[in-house]
Amino acid sequence: MQQVADAISRADFGSIAQGPAAPGPGAGQGGNAGTPSNSARVETVVNRALSQLGMPYAWGGGDANGPTRGIRDGGVADWHGDYNKIGFDCSGLMIYAFAGIGKALPHYTGYQYTAGPQFPVATRQRGDMLFWPGHVALYLGDGRMVEAPQSGDVVKISPVRMAGISPMVVRLV
Repeated sequence: MQQVADAISRADFGSIAQGPAAPGPGAGQGGNAGTPSNSARVETVVNRALSQLGMPYAWGGGDANGPTRGIRDGGVADWHGDYNKIGFDCSGLMIYAFAGIGKALPHYTGYQYTAGPQFPVATRQRGDMLFWPGHVALYLGDGRMVEAPQSGDVVKISPVRMAGISPMVVRLV
């Protein structure tokens, strides 16, 4: 556990990239009567994130219920007035998106990176969380992602940036 905490504090995704072993065949897939299929759950997550397109970035903003007031960071976010904005930061957007299927996430990118099974980024699928040091986005497919990128910006769809991307994605659905 200390290794994970140390890696998170250094934002060194490479040292924790191995993460938990991948689940076996069929693991994590629907199949219980009355529960939505896996693809329906992925679409719920994606649609919740996409419903926030254009919402302002607010450092520390966002929870399971939607956008919230940002917080002070003592730096760039304060300069942009994030503490006076209602919106999402990157991890808050993930919290909101996954709350739609009952998955609770912590409000910190480093902890979200350890919140579920990890798979090589080359095998990314729609609904996977993509990570960079200090940032997370939701993969849409076709080389696109939805993200709350930075102070002064808004929730938007962007091309996936491979520079600096973590070698692993997190798949919660």
